[in-house]
Amino acid sequence: MGVPARLLLSLLIAACALLGLYMSAYAFSVPRPTLLAAQVGGLTGAAALIAAVWRRPGRWLWLALPVVAGLATLLLWQGGGL
Repeated sequence: MGVPARLLLSLLIAACALLGLYMSAYAFSVPRPTLLAAQVGGLTGAAALIAAVWRRPGRWLWLALPVVAGLATLLLWQGGGL
């Protein structure tokens, strides 16, 4: 997997994290400390996934690309962006 595909996968992971952060702002029934912990955990997990994208071999990443693209599409659909 070349640099453009790794960059695309990294951008999709970042988009999923930011969409999740945006959508979690409307979770009114969740206590604030729990919501903040989940947001920090989500962003930390996204950063760890992006770091793994640049370390893992290319064959594994070709399987992750459609999964992350599907997740980004689902989050956009749920958030009202599609």
